[in-house]
Amino acid sequence: MAHARRAQHDEENAVPFLRREEQRAAEAEQTAAAGGPMSATAALNLQRAAGNRAVSRLVATGDAHAVQRAPDDLDHTAGLAVPPKKVKGHETDDLGEVRLNPLWVPLDDFSGRDLDNSPEGAKWQYAVTEHGDISLGSEDVASLIPRAQLDRLLAGMRTKQPGLSAEDLSTGLENMGHPTIAAQFGPSGRTMQQPKGRVCGELYRIGGVWTINDKSGRFMAEKVRGKPDAEELARWLSGVAERIGKQTRRRIAYQIMKHAPA
Repeated sequence: MAHARRAQHDEENAVPFLRREEQRAAEAEQTAAAGGPMSATAALNLQRAAGNRAVSRLVATGDAHAVQRAPDDLDHTAGLAVPPKKVKGHETDDLGEVRLNPLWVPLDDFSGRDLDNSPEGAKWQYAVTEHGDISLGSEDVASLIPRAQLDRLLAGMRTKQPGLSAEDLSTGLENMGHPTIAAQFGPSGRTMQQPKGRVCGELYRIGGVWTINDKSGRFMAEKVRGKPDAEELARWLSGVAERIGKQTRRRIAYQIMKHAPA
């Protein structure tokens, strides 16, 4: 199955990851349309259906978390798994379950081309989950998807929901923070209400070099994580940088920001 997923990933990335997002959004539209006009909830949670189906297949086949490190080891290499300081209202659905980030992608399905095709000013976010996996997404979708692409998506959405405004679409895509990236899935493939996260932060270019940091107000806040020391932070961040670098075959640097010495 891993080979099949990789082959599909390579094919999709013949064109930037935007085509993948178009496909997932279309699937979500079709799912909502099957029961009548698209609801506001469906419009504001474009990728939930497609993302959950993919994860459900992993859970059903037993491939999800097939290789896990011991929790004690993960605590050392990636920090304790803690609940988010809070989950914002727009980050949950009507059942109180965390929405999936519109650009959510597991590291295994991410490539150097996703970075290379990211425009100037692009900002990704990453999260190390409770199980030690790395997921990526963005709360600044406009920094990754060109305006013309968003306009085409809006036009397509309006065929199902004529009253949908650009502001409504933007609300559903933007400001989906780290809880929507660190999303945890139950046996049914649905997301859980309080996903735990380890080290989390941003991924963006600094001087042409892709760099991660520890900037997450939800999982890195003193209220939930305390005050990690510089040695711990360097160990966590360097480990994430190494894993992302190995997967993307790109140089990934790291920078302590949120917990930088005063």
